[in-house]
Amino acid sequence: MVVGEVIAVGIFLTPAGMAATLASPFWLILVWCIMGFMAMCGALTFGELAARFPQTGGLYIYLREAYGPGLGFLYGWMSLLVLDPGITAALALGMAGYAGYLLDLPPEKHRVLAVSVILLLGSANALHSRLSSLLAQSLTSVKLGLILFIVLWGLSLGLGDWSNLSPFVARREHSQPLAAALAAALVAGFFSFGGWWDTSKLAGEAKNPGSNVL
Repeated sequence: MVVGEVIAVGIFLTPAGMAATLASPFWLILVWCIMGFMAMCGALTFGELAARFPQTGGLYIYLREAYGPGLGFLYGWMSLLVLDPGITAALALGMAGYAGYLLDLPPEKHRVLAVSVILLLGSANALHSRLSSLLAQSLTSVKLGLILFIVLWGLSLGLGDWSNLSPFVARREHSQPLAAALAAALVAGFFSFGGWWDTSKLAGEAKNPGSNVL
C-alpha cells in the first residue's frame, strides 16, 4: 500500500516540467534528493505517530490529540471537501491525458474518462475490501512495470545521451529565476513523493500497528 500510494500518476506528470523549469541537471537531481529526504522524514514521523495512536484517521487523529478536537474537525472537513478531491481529480486528469493519447480521444473526452475512472474505483472500494485490495495490488504492479519498462527501454536502445547532462550546473539562457523555479519544482516533487501519510489512516485496522505501520 505504501508503494501504491507513493508511486502514482504524479511521477509520470512532473519530471518533464521540473526539468524544463529548473533548466539544469544539477538542480533537478538536487530537488529530487531534497524531496526524497523530506518524504522519508515525514514517513518516519507518521510511522511513530501511527504506532503511538493506532486509530483510523491518520493526521486527523494526530491533530485532535495534539491541538484539540476543533482543529481536527476543520482538517477533516478540509480533507473531505478540498484536499482529497483535489488530489484525486489531478491524478485522474493526468491518467486520462495519457489514456486519451493512447486511445486517440478528443480533449473533451478526457474529463469524461477521468470521472468514469474515479466512479469505477470508488465503487470497487465501496463494494468489498478484498476487491479493493486486489485492485491496489494490480495497479501497483502495473505502475512499477511501466517504470521498469521505461528504464529498460531507454537503456537497451541507447536512447540516452550524456551530452544532455552538460553543462551540469549552469542553467540555460532565458530560464526562470532560480528561486521561482526551485519553488515550483519543490511543489511538483512533493506531489510526486506524496501519499505516504495516507497509510497511517489504516493504523486502526492493522493487527500490529507498532510493527506493520511503523
